[in-house]
Amino acid sequence: MSEEQHLAAIIDGHITTQLIASAVRFGVPDLLKDGPVSTQRLSRATGIAPRELTRFLRALQGLGVVEKAAPDGYRAGPLARHLQRDAGGLYGQALLAGGDYYEAWAHLDYSLRTGESAFEHHHGGSLWGRFAESAEVAAAFTRTMRTNTERAVDEIFGLYAFPACGLVADLGAGDGTLVAGLVSRFPELRAIVFEQASVIEHTRRSLEKRQLGDRCEYVPGSLLDEVPRGADLYILKSVIHNWDDESALRILENCRTAMDGRGTLLLIERAMGEDNPREAAIRDMVMLVLFGSMDRTAREYEELLERAGFMVARTVISSSGLSLLEARPAT
Repeated sequence: MSEEQHLAAIIDGHITTQLIASAVRFGVPDLLKDGPVSTQRLSRATGIAPRELTRFLRALQGLGVVEKAAPDGYRAGPLARHLQRDAGGLYGQALLAGGDYYEAWAHLDYSLRTGESAFEHHHGGSLWGRFAESAEVAAAFTRTMRTNTERAVDEIFGLYAFPACGLVADLGAGDGTLVAGLVSRFPELRAIVFEQASVIEHTRRSLEKRQLGDRCEYVPGSLLDEVPRGADLYILKSVIHNWDDESALRILENCRTAMDGRGTLLLIERAMGEDNPREAAIRDMVMLVLFGSMDRTAREYEELLERAGFMVARTVISSSGLSLLEARPAT
């Protein structure tokens, strides 16, 4: 492939995004998960006319989502399992990338000119506000966060010695994947699960499905308002990078207030400059477009904590760029 062809393929990424998002929206990966299905049956199930469906499936075949199956049908391709509703780790990401995120990225120029969120500019409100408006968006986001946490959870447990007992508060817990890992490893540990009111029922159902719900207390609320008191360890995983400095400081100060001079705060982020430069740069642009925020270096996270009244006890950075900052209220 020539440089020009390679660049053309990159430019046409919007086409790939929408082909995959449509496959998920129409449920194609789920319809094929039990074996080959005829084109006619797929047409009835999706509501797409046979001619347009055949054209669509040919395109998905080229992407590895489906494969042709004789005599007149299709089966799941090697990538389909990642897009299935119940088990696919990229199901939520595909829906968001082809919907609310997609529309926001069309306004990248606005973010570049202003330093503000293109998502909020286009949608008239934050992503967090969209959760209250659309259960589908909330569910897709928590699914995406679950996948991201599942990828990192073993690395997190390898980097930090979590307490075997006491009370831990996961602030912005998503679907509870990190909490589930903690309380399943440490039978004497209890957890406060803190999430927005529009998300916390997703969290509750997820932990109850894992049969861990009775080990947790569910507290709805906003990190910008206040944080539950009384925990021994407070965890902020992939939270602070969603906020500009002013809001990030407010969240950290709320944590310090809730801690009342005791306990530990654990900040978990992927720090800029510590992993693949291309991935880090794109992730930083995602923060700008979606939230008007930024990824930060480990030192910049340390400075935020210090400005919020914390003393950073130690910073651990893995080979993949995952950064864990342990901090305590400064005396």
